[in-house]
Amino acid sequence: MCLVAISTVEIRPASGSAAVLRTRLEALLANLNRTSGCAAYRLACKSGPGDTWILTGYWDSTERMTAHFDLPCLARLFELLVQRLIVGLRFGTFFVPSPIERAVGVAVPGHLESPRPG
Repeated sequence: MCLVAISTVEIRPASGSAAVLRTRLEALLANLNRTSGCAAYRLACKSGPGDTWILTGYWDSTERMTAHFDLPCLARLFELLVQRLIVGLRFGTFFVPSPIERAVGVAVPGHLESPRPG
């Protein structure tokens, strides 16, 4: 499998919503892992003030990643906003450069790059 893209959602929980939010996000994660066509979805919690949750999808197809943005289950994130369990969402999409792009040092807009030795 060749990883071609990564999608992320940073989720800022409302004060006091951590336990309920964790349950809802874990259910969403299970649904995404079953239905999205993603190679893998992961959920992590950044410890510290605000305890931001990060939902990350690892993709071997940009077409499947793009199509998954229309899945009904993703609307649950916005439902959590309406229910005031979340106070902020930030979405990101990153493309992984191909071995050829890395070898010739081509920077493609929106692609992840490994640090080069200086």
